[in-house]
Amino acid sequence: MSRLTGSRLLVLLAAAAFVTPLAAGPTPAPALVAEAEAEAGPVHQLRIYRIFDETRAAFHDRFRDHAARIMERHGFDIVAMWEARGEEGPEFVYLLRWPDEATMTARWERFMADEEWAEIKRVTGAEHGRFVGGIEERAMRLVDYSPPGRLR
Repeated sequence: MSRLTGSRLLVLLAAAAFVTPLAAGPTPAPALVAEAEAEAGPVHQLRIYRIFDETRAAFHDRFRDHAARIMERHGFDIVAMWEARGEEGPEFVYLLRWPDEATMTARWERFMADEEWAEIKRVTGAEHGRFVGGIEERAMRLVDYSPPGRLR
């Protein structure tokens, strides 16, 4: 399958708008949208957790021993994980790869509803207190001039 350039993607999406019957509104034809998304490549999700020095070790134990395992069970593709120090203290940063944003949303919903994960959070929270002060996240798409083969 060939890679879509930005202009080819726009042409496909514009053409899809004209293929859809008028009664259906301006929604592009699903087959053309699916082709455009598939050829545009994966979606990467960057997540940054503000963690606390006093519960840092317990946070890492919980993520390594439980969250990552349960995420894998729900089809998460964790590309890499880092620890950083931001202005407010330690941060846990990780990168996920998804085939598309719909899959990302659906799998996050399943993970957050997972009974085992809810119980682990309840137990570890009761023992150690709060682990995460805030979460930042971004869904990112590679640009067509990104170096090939590294994240595709």
